[in-house]
Amino acid sequence: MNGLPDFARIRETVGPPGARWVCVFGTSDPAEKQSTEQARTLGRLLAERGWVVVTGGYTAVMEGANRGAREAGGFSVGVGCRLFSREPNCYLDELIWTGNLLMRLETLLHLGDGYVACKGGTGTLAEIAVAWEYINKKILPPRPLVLLGEFWSRLPEILSDQAAAPGVSPGRAGKTIATAETCERAVELLADGFERLEREN
Repeated sequence: MNGLPDFARIRETVGPPGARWVCVFGTSDPAEKQSTEQARTLGRLLAERGWVVVTGGYTAVMEGANRGAREAGGFSVGVGCRLFSREPNCYLDELIWTGNLLMRLETLLHLGDGYVACKGGTGTLAEIAVAWEYINKKILPPRPLVLLGEFWSRLPEILSDQAAAPGVSPGRAGKTIATAETCERAVELLADGFERLEREN
């Protein structure tokens, strides 16, 4: 954790007090117009719940989620990386800089109370995998992780099958991750997850 931001301090000083923070993962490819608009809808719905929207801070899905939150009067946070030469998107209320990709990923995961993954590439896959692994290994406390849309829909099945293979100890994959076809359903799953965790704690 050396060199990482003070996550507790950030949560205390940034955004509405006591609000949930939801990280939205997804592609940075500007050509992915449909995914960007989907993320915009998602960001709006998250903001309407009073939740802070957190992204990697750049283009496409990230920009869409931040824009949707802004348009709904919500609060948006971006986590940037100084290795990138491109500029963060213009819909951020707060920008947190990190020195490399691993620090950026750690920051996103520790800031989020829950996660939604939209369509993306290897970066998004890494975010899903590390979030899932951290929760399964109890590096992070239980948090809802929702895969939105068709693109990632078979991922839980593939990994659950692997967990059930001979000689492999079953993890908590089925309890950690969920899939949603729509933004509305993704937000419902997050809300259900937050309520369940509050009851269990």
